[in-house]
Parts: sequence; structure tokens; C-alpha cells
Amino acid sequence: MFHWHWFNRPQHPLLRVLLAASGIVLVAGILVLGFFVLIAFAFVGVVVAVVRALTRPHRQSAGAARVRNPNVIEGEYVVVRNDPAALKH
Repeated sequence: MFHWHWFNRPQHPLLRVLLAASGIVLVAGILVLGFFVLIAFAFVGVVVAVVRALTRPHRQSAGAARVRNPNVIEGEYVVVRNDPAALKH
């Protein structure tokens, strides 16, 4: 059986109950503190999301850009030459 040699349980029944109760209170306190930390992180995340949504400039949708001129293709491109001098690197 596993025994902790550095911690001997008290023999008095009242001290055992007091030690068990203090352990339960300690674990419950850690759980409650963790819950409130989780709520605080969620609150901060919601505040950051709302501030970013309000301060971000409103962009037009891609569909609205296509309606203006259907012959324009937007984007970046590179011209590739097809002559033999460019292919001999």
C-alpha cells in the first residue's frame, strides 16, 4: 500500500475531520477561483471583439465590386515572358 512518509495523518478523529474539511475547502476554492478567471477571460474576449468590430472600417462586399464593371479583374500579377533568352538562366 502507498504511504506518504513526509505526512503522517493525525490519530485524533477530530483532527482528521478538520484536515479533510480544510482540504475540501481548498479544492473548492481553487475551482471557484478558476471559474471566475474563466468568466473574466470570456468577458475580456467579448469586449475586445466588440471594440474591434466597432473600430474596423466597413468594407464593401466583393459582390458589390463586381457589379460596377464586370470586365475588370482585380489582383496582383506577374508578366512571364516566353522568349528563349528568359528561359536560359
